Amino acid sequence: MTAYILGIDAGTSVLKAAVFDEAGNELSRGARNVPITNPQPHLAEENMDEVWQAAAAAIRDALTNGPVRAEQIVAISVTGQGDGSWLVDARTGKPRGPAILWTDGRAGEIIDDWYANGTVSSQFGISGTGPYAGTASALLRWRALNQPELVDGAVNLWCKDWIEFNLTGDLSTDPSDASLSGIDVAKRAWSDDVNRIWGIDGIASVLPEIRKPTDLSGTITKAAAGVTGLKEGTPVYKGQMDITASSLGVGVARSGDSMAVIGTAGIVTVCTDDLSAGYLPDDVGWMIPHGPDTWIRAMGMNSCTPNLDWYLREFGAPFREEAEAANSANVFDHLDQRVLKTPVGSRGVIFHGYLAPGGERAPFVRPSARGSFSGISGTHDRADLLRAVYEGVAYGIRDCLDAIPTNVETVRMAGGGANSAVWSQIFADVLGRRIEVPAGTEFGAKGAAIVAGVGAGVYNSYEEGADATVHVVREYEPDLKKTALYDEFFGVYRDIRSSMSPVWDRLQSATRAAAGAA
Repeated sequence: MTAYILGIDAGTSVLKAAVFDEAGNELSRGARNVPITNPQPHLAEENMDEVWQAAAAAIRDALTNGPVRAEQIVAISVTGQGDGSWLVDARTGKPRGPAILWTDGRAGEIIDDWYANGTVSSQFGISGTGPYAGTASALLRWRALNQPELVDGAVNLWCKDWIEFNLTGDLSTDPSDASLSGIDVAKRAWSDDVNRIWGIDGIASVLPEIRKPTDLSGTITKAAAGVTGLKEGTPVYKGQMDITASSLGVGVARSGDSMAVIGTAGIVTVCTDDLSAGYLPDDVGWMIPHGPDTWIRAMGMNSCTPNLDWYLREFGAPFREEAEAANSANVFDHLDQRVLKTPVGSRGVIFHGYLAPGGERAPFVRPSARGSFSGISGTHDRADLLRAVYEGVAYGIRDCLDAIPTNVETVRMAGGGANSAVWSQIFADVLGRRIEVPAGTEFGAKGAAIVAGVGAGVYNSYEEGADATVHVVREYEPDLKKTALYDEFFGVYRDIRSSMSPVWDRLQSATRAAAGAA
């Protein structure tokens, strides 16, 4: 009898639920948007109740849009956006205000201090985590200083944990989400030393119990069944954060496997089973527990495909008009053709995509980092800038991958950017590595389903689950002549971002002063 598994992926702006069979075929899907609010330009929040409501609606859609009935689902797991701070009342389970997201910048000064005074370096050998403005540890330190009344009697969850709590009533997390806050990453447990270094040891009671991703954390409650359509009593397994779940969903299960997600964030991961060499590069990125005996070395750009979204929102009207005039069914197909007609290097324009309110977090940490076009002259046009955005995102991914001292020849690619054959080839050329694109779209949900499948005994291991469900459908080999050209532009890309740090800091100070005077 075929086993059906539900994977839920709580992204930053879209909640998705998908039903898979044991061969990894996506049989149905549901999705709902969640609004992000920005009370100030450097703040990013979500209403926690709206997140749960979106998750429940996405689950209902997945159940009604396909052939699988609720009683046929044997296991469920949730993945979701990492970091941020999702406070709930420990007694009632009600939210303590809005969730602070991983893109938030309010803890930027704390991060700057931690890097300047050696705080980050003093704990990095234990945790393998380089915090940034949206890290839970920094946000909890900020909350302790500014919102003590909210912290008292609360439990700090992460996004997937909040949804799982609403499904089962369980208040816990797993080592992957906890690791970005700072744990003993080898032991996969909270570290008193790391908490003390962060200055959150006084509020350590807000940190939840850590379960293994494949642990049974509970079953669907009567209340959850009523709003989702799921069968009461269906088992729910703890799950992982989106970085590790998406890695697993594209087949990253063994040491040396690598992934790049071209989505809201740009995530680069490399799997390892050996921690003896340390967690290079120092003080940046994360070492995240993955399988029972593996870890993911990860770097994460704060903003990836939103760079293209922003460009099209502000400057895309002429491209859309051209696409309509040419009877192009898809504006993105038209964009790809315009990019193909623009030469490698965008005729000297270089784009840095640091558009998130919290700046950048990999392969360097700078809360004040901001995006820019460099090299523009009066001869450039919007197509040059469009290709520069495509290339700039690829430079950012290479910046992260090159920072990890591991030989990687093949990168599995996922996310919205992987849908474009033109952009995929640019990634291959910029990275100088083969790009493989697996079948499917909901890789976070698929990774969650694999975790649930291992927990339920459908698969014996992550490796078996990945082998059974992940299938490559497209490959892109690098054009080494273009790679040689990109090497030069990439060097300039790095020189520009290295030189901009003091300028960004001054700009941030001036911007906040002006906002305060307004």
